[in-house]
Amino acid sequence: MKTLFPIILFALFTHSFCFSQSIDSKKQWEQLNKGSESERIEAAKKLSLYYQSESIDSLRMVGETLFFYGIDNHYQPAIEFGKITLAEFYVMNGRINDGIVMAKATLPSLQERGDMALLSRVCRIIASGYRKLEDGNSSMLWAKKAIAYNKDNTESPDKTEGIISLAEAYLLQNKEKLAIESYEDYISKATKSKNYRGLSTAYARLGDIYRVSENLTLAEKFFKLSYQMAQKTNLTSPKAHALNNLAIIYFEKGDTVNARLHFQKALTLRESVHDVKSISESLYNLGDYHFYIEQYSKALYWYQKSTDLAKRNSLLKEEKDGLLAMAQVYKEMKQFDESTKHLEKALAISSDLKLQQSADDEDLTNLQHEIWRTDFEEFKTAEIKKESSFQVYLLLIVTFALAVTVILLLVKLNKIKKMPN
Repeated sequence: MKTLFPIILFALFTHSFCFSQSIDSKKQWEQLNKGSESERIEAAKKLSLYYQSESIDSLRMVGETLFFYGIDNHYQPAIEFGKITLAEFYVMNGRINDGIVMAKATLPSLQERGDMALLSRVCRIIASGYRKLEDGNSSMLWAKKAIAYNKDNTESPDKTEGIISLAEAYLLQNKEKLAIESYEDYISKATKSKNYRGLSTAYARLGDIYRVSENLTLAEKFFKLSYQMAQKTNLTSPKAHALNNLAIIYFEKGDTVNARLHFQKALTLRESVHDVKSISESLYNLGDYHFYIEQYSKALYWYQKSTDLAKRNSLLKEEKDGLLAMAQVYKEMKQFDESTKHLEKALAISSDLKLQQSADDEDLTNLQHEIWRTDFEEFKTAEIKKESSFQVYLLLIVTFALAVTVILLLVKLNKIKKMPN
């Protein structure tokens, strides 16, 4: 059974921390699909920053749309940014090594033209990938690269890119003091630029650091600051995550009334925007809440609601989690037949989940192969151009040599003609 406490916004701090507090997504999608070349890229940038918080699957759609537009229209900047967006999606979606490799492949061309903004972003994506792999040294290396590139990025309003990745790398290396200092540095810079989205995340991570070290007073302080910053955005996820964090800290402090109130607030917020997956999570959280205070019948009620919602919307993982949770409750209640029945249902769903995962993996692998094919064609085109350039250069040399030879011969013949017989 999932515990109550690990739901502290792991999804938040792996994302890019942007200034986009809210966007008109419909308008940006229209620009992405129908705009000029530059308008499509700008729309993709805004949508990718937005969906990193609100919808990972939509992030993939943005990357694919731009990438294939670039392929169809032979427009390299669209291909490039599409690949960067998809690399971030792969990292966030669990295909971490694939995402890292995809991101690294974009670096040479970015370095060649000195695009500091995208270099910083790509390095941050790579650092995030290594953090997920729990490779603290590599994560720190790439985080520092992101920070270094961002210092030379004239487009960056507050120079914060990479700082949170650095803080997380310090945490992986058990350097808590340095991690806290990095978060404080981030907060200082993000406050000046009013980057409320990033501030909400940074305060939440500080709160979690203090929660783990059992300093619940400081943890509550930072979780409250996180919620205050989240309220200044028009994004649902930061506010819902902040409410969940406050619920957790109240629960750990023994304030069960406030804990339940904040879990309920998070649920209401998610219901207001019809975020089905997150609603299922909130219902599950309420089940966890009642389970931990041994109100088993109420726990069953909320787990059942979470499971039913997941089933209606084909959310297999969430449905399976709900069934496993109910099996655990029935076990605590000594109703072993019911517990076994729910376990069997969960096992049956596991087979469907594996099939779905296999289909998703195959789909993502096919997409990756398409990207590799593009990279190969791009490499071959560059080689052909290089070979053609060499041939042209060689032809010019030969032509020049022949011209000089002819001129010398003509001069010599002219001298011979002028000589007296």
